[in-house]
This record gives sequence, structure tokens and C-alpha cells, in this order.
Amino acid sequence: MMTQRRRVSLDGRWQYTPQAQQLLRPGGVIVEDTAALPAGGTMTLPACWQKGGLDNFHGRVRFERAFTFAGFGPGEASAWLVFEGVDYYARVWLNGVELGTHEGYFQPFEFDVTAQLQPGENHLVVDVACPREEPVTVWHSQKIMLKGILSHWDCRPGSWDYETGQDLNSGGIWNSVRLELRPAAYVAHVRVQTRLVPGGVPDTFAFTDELDTASLAQQAMVLVRVEVAGPRGDYALEVSLGAEAPVTVPVSQQHAHEAHTVVVRVPQPRLWWTWDTGEPHLEPCRVRLMQAGGVLDTWEDAIGLRELTLNPENGEYHLNGKRFFVRGTSVVPTLWLSEYDSAMIDRDIALLRAAHINGVRVCVHVNRREFYQACDRAGLIVWQDFALQWGYAPTQAVMQSAVRQIREMVRLLANHACIALWVCQNESSFHNKFVLDPVLAAVVAAEDPSRYVRPTSTFSEHTYVGWYNNHYRDYVALPGTPLLSEFGAQALPDVASVRAMVGDAFPPDLDRLAYHDFQYHQTFHVAGLTMGSSLEEFVQQSQAYQAKLLKFAIEHFRRAKYRALGGMYQFMFMDCWPAITWSVVSYERVPKQGYHTLQQVYQPVLIGAPLIDSRILIGVDRGSHERPLVVKPWVVNDRHEVLRDCHYTAALSGMGQAFHFHVAERFAVPADDVLNSVPSLVWDIPPDLPAGRYTLRLHLLQGEQVISHNDYDISFERAEG
Repeated sequence: MMTQRRRVSLDGRWQYTPQAQQLLRPGGVIVEDTAALPAGGTMTLPACWQKGGLDNFHGRVRFERAFTFAGFGPGEASAWLVFEGVDYYARVWLNGVELGTHEGYFQPFEFDVTAQLQPGENHLVVDVACPREEPVTVWHSQKIMLKGILSHWDCRPGSWDYETGQDLNSGGIWNSVRLELRPAAYVAHVRVQTRLVPGGVPDTFAFTDELDTASLAQQAMVLVRVEVAGPRGDYALEVSLGAEAPVTVPVSQQHAHEAHTVVVRVPQPRLWWTWDTGEPHLEPCRVRLMQAGGVLDTWEDAIGLRELTLNPENGEYHLNGKRFFVRGTSVVPTLWLSEYDSAMIDRDIALLRAAHINGVRVCVHVNRREFYQACDRAGLIVWQDFALQWGYAPTQAVMQSAVRQIREMVRLLANHACIALWVCQNESSFHNKFVLDPVLAAVVAAEDPSRYVRPTSTFSEHTYVGWYNNHYRDYVALPGTPLLSEFGAQALPDVASVRAMVGDAFPPDLDRLAYHDFQYHQTFHVAGLTMGSSLEEFVQQSQAYQAKLLKFAIEHFRRAKYRALGGMYQFMFMDCWPAITWSVVSYERVPKQGYHTLQQVYQPVLIGAPLIDSRILIGVDRGSHERPLVVKPWVVNDRHEVLRDCHYTAALSGMGQAFHFHVAERFAVPADDVLNSVPSLVWDIPPDLPAGRYTLRLHLLQGEQVISHNDYDISFERAEG
């Protein structure tokens, strides 16, 4: 979002002084300890203090700096101190006057400092508190701070351990601070809602404009003008597409907010699509507040014209009236949002797109707005969780804070075309599921009636067969459907990353592995892995198992598209710190084997066969007759077009052998569908074929162009007798 108001950045070097270690006890009581505090100094803000040099600190830190104000300019009537993000409790003073407090971590907040600001030098003080919640009594089943995975998760430092599970605090002034000079009346908030007209020819969308009206003359007349670019993405069409609404603005109260709705009809709009169903068009939108022919204030943003729905009964998504299948993953890019800069965001978006992912679940936290802007541009839909995870104290104070903060989340993000749905909590405790979450869902639905709202993401949607129980082959039963939001298995990252965590010793220190989230029982007793004889072998086995599980599960889920589910979200994409988790990309963004598996099995067009972990006997089969190898392929097509003139080839290689096959029979693959009746490949296995491991690679061609490929490891074993 952009405006034409004058902004004075207050980012840069601040003085900081640790004030107290803090422990948050039941009832919200904070106990402070001022003994043995770390030294203060200067810190470059914005920064989570963990990244600013204050290691593993839980408590209260005072930040302060001086700045110079040159005075108000023409048309400037008020001054506002704006914080884009402070984690978690903030208390603010300007020139010795307390301005107020704020609780939360992701949302912007502001103070009117017109009366406190003085020409020349000013002194700003901010106390930031991010305490440790008392183990057992508060953390982890009676939590008070609403931070989701940033304070409690099995993929953060220490996992569930009572003593270490809150390590490496995310607190601090993690986003920008500025002084903003505003006119007498200004656009305080704009809510964009888009609706397709039945038939899909034009697009109608409405804006709710909240106008702050302080300092205007009584019953002053102003004009709201909304302008949207046309099909050429050119402001030349603004006047013809704009809508003007005269507004009478009362000023009986200082800073009174008046809500006004302007409806603009855009003929033949360029719609926003996911990258694989079309183009993610974003159109410039401008809201201007005018008086007596002059512009008082301007709001600008890039918006996507689209209509996106989810049917929870069958898990199907529709975008602009067309059904589409979600190939998704969960993202928690970092525990410290201050470090998530444009370079990191661009790198993550590139990795996501290269894996053919078209949807992300922002898992149990609210990320910085730049990430959602990147998803808008890249054509990725977002399943947005609120920052509630597992158990919270069943108190009125927690409920009231959750209601306020979830409303702020919706107001912050609702204009992003990428947002597909809201989820109020992840894996709720009993009280939250039946008391808190329904209240939050009602609040979100009232704030944003245009999207599906889910009170909680339940355990039934999260399936980990082959990791927490049973065998990965149990994915054949399609558990977790129709709303499948978690599945997967852990894998160690690359050898260098593991060594950086636990050192060079082998076998590695199991306690250090556990601190970095490694799950011993699941690895060795459910998945059935061994460490092998070296760290390299341990890493290879771990990554190979994750890759095999993901391949088996995703291929079965994709073959069941629209029959059992409308999409899936693999858990998870990247690590948020140096860890051993379910991710397919390490914290340093080094891909695991599982990432390359996603690249393969998430192809929009996928050819496959029921060959995962195949073992085939050759030679005399215990007195029975010889059997040929029969490959029965299938094709999943997520494109909205029929694929005609298709055929496929296969290549089998291994043990010094190479065989090539071409099934010339042509076939067509229906649009957005699954074709199971693909001509079979039948091969008489040579009786002298060397036993061992082979790779079968399938290539799907449309005409002469390869449009999909897939690999399978096959073990040929010689029968005895």
C-alpha cells in the first residue's frame, strides 16, 4: 500500500538496554528479575533482538533514539508515530509523555503525536517485552501470548522440551518505525472485495473507505474518487472507470472514522489466476480524497480481480468459476521476521515455483506483508492460519486479545488476491475448539464475508502414516481427505548443515539432535531407518525415506483428485532455523531429495505407474510360469485443456544394461482430470537379465514434445530354484 503522505523513517541505530528477565505466569502476571542482565549497546533496527546481538533473551528491553523534526509542511495537519511490527508487548513514550501500549507481534499500530511532537530534537523511548511463559503452568497448554509457532512448535529450538522449547526468542522491533505527516482528512483504511457478475463477463468490486476526518470544518464536503486501471493496465482509463461519491463528513469527534462504499464496474477485466491456470494479473487501484478541486490524500495499491471459493465438503477450490487442484505446501520461512528481506522472499518464491507449487499454507503465523505481495505477483494461493497453536488459557483476557488480533490480521491481509481462506487455530485444545474458535470464526466472517472461514484445522486433516504410525503404503487409503493440510516425514538436511548443528562426531550426539527437532523413535522404530556407518550414509537414508514416502503419498492423492480431495498441503517446505524436520529445503535453502521429488510429482501434467518400491522376481518363479513386466501408466492433467495426440516412451537402465520402449498408440487426456486407461507397456524380461537395482523413466509426449516425466526404482531379484 502506498500513499503520498510525507514519511520520516526512524529506522537505523537505536540505543538498547535490557531492563529485566521476565517470566509470564498464570493470569498474565509477569515476574521480573533484574540480576545478571546482559549489557546494552546500539542495535540497527528493525531487528528481532536475537538477530541484533541479544542472544536468547526473554524479557524487557528499552529502545531509545533522538530524531529531529523540522515542522509541519503545507497541508499537513497531524503527526503519527507508526510501528509496522513489534514483538510482543510495547510501551511507548515521546518526549517524556506516555503514548500508550500495544500487544501482538504481526500487526502495525500507531499513535497520534501531534501534541507531543516538537520542532527540533525529540526523544523516543520504546519498552519491548517478550517474556518466557512459565513452563508447565503456562507453557505449553495454558499459553497467554498469541504467537503460534513463534513460541510453541515441534520445529523450533528445543521442540516440546519444557526447559528449552522457548529458546531463541523472536522479540524486538522487527519492522520499520516512522513518523507520518497527514492532512486534515485522510484515507485510513481501504477494503477491496471483488465479485464476478454471473456469466463472468464484467467484474464488480466494492471498496469500503474509512476516512479519518479530524480538523475539517463542520459538515465539510469532500469527494471520494476510486480509479482502477483497465485491461491495458494503464491509468489512461481511470476517468472512465472511476466512480465519484460525494461524502458529507461530520467532525464532531476527533479522528472519527466514517465508512463509505464505492462500487466500480470494470468491463472485460483481466482476472487474477494462479500461475498454472492463467496469468496473475494485478491492476493499479487508487483512492483519492478530494476537496475544493484539490487532493487531500491518496491511497494506492495493486489488486487482483478474482473470485475464489472453497467447498469444505469435498475440498474443491474454484477460481473465477473454474475448478482447480491445489498442489500445496506449508511455509514458515524464519522464526525472526526481521531477516526475511526481499532477497530471501524472492529466493523462496523461485523455489516454490520451480517445484510446481501453486498454493502455500502460511502455517500458524502471520508473515510480513511483502511475502503476500510476492504471492500475489507469483500467482500462489494462500491458506492463512491465525497465530494460535494447541492450548491457551481459557480466560476472558485471552479471548478478547484473540478477537482483536484476528480482526487485525484480516484487515491487514484481506486485500491480497492470494488469500484463499482463513483458519482460526491449528489443532485446538478442547476449550479452544468448542469455545474460542467458533467466536473467532464469527468475527472473521463478519470482517470478511467473501472468503471461507475454518474455525480450526483439525488433527483429522493431518496424517503422518509412515512416520508416527503404520507404514507409508497406508496412504493408499487416502487418509486426511478431503481437506488435507499436513502429511510427510522428517529428513536430515545436507551433511554440512548437520555438522554445523551437532559437530563432526559419529554417531552424532542424540541430545543435540533432539534439540534441533530430530525425532528418534519415529526415525528408527516407525520408519525403520539405521544410522549406517557414516553421517553421509545417515543423511542419504533419511532423505531417501522422506522422498519415497512423499512420492507414494502424493501420487495416490493426485490420482484421487476430485474423487476424494481438491488439493493438498505437504508438510513442510523450508526450515525456520537450523533444524531436522519435515522440510524439503533446509534453513540455508539447500534442497533435500524430497524437494526434487516434489518437483517431479507436482508437475501440472504427471505420468505415473504403480511401481513405487517394486521388487520383481526374474528367472524361474518357484515353479510357476514366466511373467512379463507389465507397466500400466496413468496421467493426471491439472491443465484446463484437453491434451491430444499423446503417447509415451520408457527407458530402463541399471547394472550396465539399457532398454528403450515406445508405446506408439495415441490417446487424449481430458482437461483437469485423471486418465487411467493409458495403453500398457508389456516387456518380456530377458532370462539372463542381471539382478540388481534399475531405474524406469517414463516420458509423456504430446506430439513430439515431452510434457511430463517420472522415475521409478525397480529391484530385479533372481528367484531361487
